[in-house]
Amino acid sequence: MKSSTVFTMCAVVAATVVAILLQTTPHTNSGSRFATVESLVNRGTFAIDDSPFSDTVDKVMIGDHAYSSKPPMLPTLAAAIYFLFSKLTGITFTDHPTVSIAFINVIFGLIPYLLLLYFFRKLLEKLFNSRRTVNLGILVFTFNFIGLGYATDFTNHVPSAACLLAAFYFAFEARHDSRLRRSPWILAGFLGGLASTFEFWAGFFTLAFLVYLFSANPGKTLRLFLPAAALTVAAHFALNLAATGSLLPVYLRPELYRFGGSYWNEPTGIDSLSEPKHVYFFHILLGHHGIFSMTPVFLPAVLSIVSAVKNRTNRMPEALTIGVPTLAVLLFLGFRTRNYGGVCAGLRWMILAMPLLFVFVAQWIEEHRSGRSMALLAFLFLVGFANMADVPWANAGPWHNSAWHKHVFGLYP
Repeated sequence: MKSSTVFTMCAVVAATVVAILLQTTPHTNSGSRFATVESLVNRGTFAIDDSPFSDTVDKVMIGDHAYSSKPPMLPTLAAAIYFLFSKLTGITFTDHPTVSIAFINVIFGLIPYLLLLYFFRKLLEKLFNSRRTVNLGILVFTFNFIGLGYATDFTNHVPSAACLLAAFYFAFEARHDSRLRRSPWILAGFLGGLASTFEFWAGFFTLAFLVYLFSANPGKTLRLFLPAAALTVAAHFALNLAATGSLLPVYLRPELYRFGGSYWNEPTGIDSLSEPKHVYFFHILLGHHGIFSMTPVFLPAVLSIVSAVKNRTNRMPEALTIGVPTLAVLLFLGFRTRNYGGVCAGLRWMILAMPLLFVFVAQWIEEHRSGRSMALLAFLFLVGFANMADVPWANAGPWHNSAWHKHVFGLYP
């Protein structure tokens, strides 16, 4: 079967799932982003005091006004697109809140997911000549990537994952481009920088892409990739200054979270945890939010990455470019966070890296063709499929404890 046929089938299935389970009311995580969008469009301010979506825990106080604690780039882009949509259709948050929320969730959930799937297919076709590897890779990605559940809501996870994978696609193209074009270098930098403004630890990967390209062509990396990445990062700082009066991200200003009535004065449940680090690391790797327990096909992917580096194969540069920042982000999250991303299915903070890891799932498929290997892949795939299907279950979106969490490890009080 042609890879285009497999891709089309998978895209239709994914789009149908997201359309059926698309969120039409703000949830705890997405509420502050919707509040920022609504405030920018209706009142021209980042302050969310007067927004109907301001009842969210993800806010801080600066002076006498409340602001979203989320980075400003994504909601600003959403506000610009929604403003045009509202002017063309007459639909507003005030008169049509359900339609307005659904529109933003389609633009920043479903469409980034489909772009992610498209670039994943294109990347596999560049990496592998085997139709079997490409087709199996697309199928495993579609039915094991927990990001599908997060594509039903307005989060930064799927957009940042889409930007990172596309950035890596263009970086790979730039490194192997015999036509000496400039556009892949610029696009890799721009998209890598944009991903970093959506989710800050995407910067680990953008830095790795810079090293990946610098080792091939230092001049083009400094002239094309770096300025393009710097442009989006500079835009983030300008927006942050406009929104909060400071270049520092809100995340680095903990005093802003301490105000009268703030949830963060006395957090409860999973947000009040203070577990030993060895327990926390276990659960983000193999436990109730584990990247490997929720998506076990990543175990052979890690083996392929290690093998490529150890044996210095032709995939070693790509293995280092994906493996090193993945490890860095896991260490960062393990030491710098403590609540697993709150009440959510899976380790949502690692969604940005997962499509890149699926590339090395495909690499493992390429290298292992025996019946025993395929039986192992099928078993890991089925476990991952059950976990992935649970993420958007019952139209709750991803904002619930996974079945793995509830039935294997039990709930936090």
